[in-house]
Amino acid sequence: MQSKEFLCDLGLMFDALSELANLSQQLQAHSVTLLRADHLLKRTIRVLASFKDTQGEKLEEALTAQALGHLGSVPLESNAKLTPINAKQFLQSLINNLEKRLSFDGEMLHDLSVLDTGNWPSTPGIRHGEAQVKRLCRRFNLGEEQAVNGMRDFLEHPDSEPESLKPLIQCMKTFPCSTAECERGFSLMNNICTDKRSTLLLSNVSNLMMISINGPPVTLFEPRKYVTTWLRRHRSATQARRQCTPQMPEYKHIWKAL
Repeated sequence: MQSKEFLCDLGLMFDALSELANLSQQLQAHSVTLLRADHLLKRTIRVLASFKDTQGEKLEEALTAQALGHLGSVPLESNAKLTPINAKQFLQSLINNLEKRLSFDGEMLHDLSVLDTGNWPSTPGIRHGEAQVKRLCRRFNLGEEQAVNGMRDFLEHPDSEPESLKPLIQCMKTFPCSTAECERGFSLMNNICTDKRSTLLLSNVSNLMMISINGPPVTLFEPRKYVTTWLRRHRSATQARRQCTPQMPEYKHIWKAL
């Protein structure tokens, strides 16, 4: 634990894992799109590549402590049995795995990029992105003519999204970029289907999950109309018209024997 090699390896790992954790948190956002996810991934790769030339914060602290021979009040010693990690090789391997496993490259992403004004040329033509928009419409069964007209309006007025192009833009926003939404759904289902509520029907579980995910917060819930409907149907426990028939257990015949 007091070796200089271990401390430098720890600083390198901390810097790299901090960037990966930051990328993971951003990819889990509800509003992230494929284009945004691709941008975040490429930015993280550039940051990791920059660590080859300029050390990260923690690695720099570790190298400073290595030169001083101590970290705070803890003395540091070299350990010949430990082989330090090759920082450049480690970072390049990490970048290669990110590009291989998390790459969003493909024809669909290339087509979707025409909807991002940041990818447009300085002076786009009136038919810029027309072929890509048509391919996307055929893929998602949307109206080609309407979308093409919307794209032309978008090129003329990039500050506002045309109504005719919104179906394609909304379709783009529905693509999941990670398993975060699926994991949130399973977590919510486990909170609803507890051991004491295991007899809930599938339809009821689905309705409760729909309300929990898409419904308003409890602070904005207005129960007055529901309470009024409940009372009008004589559901109150103090209602005289309410008929409650007690059910006796089937094993009451053994009570006398106890």
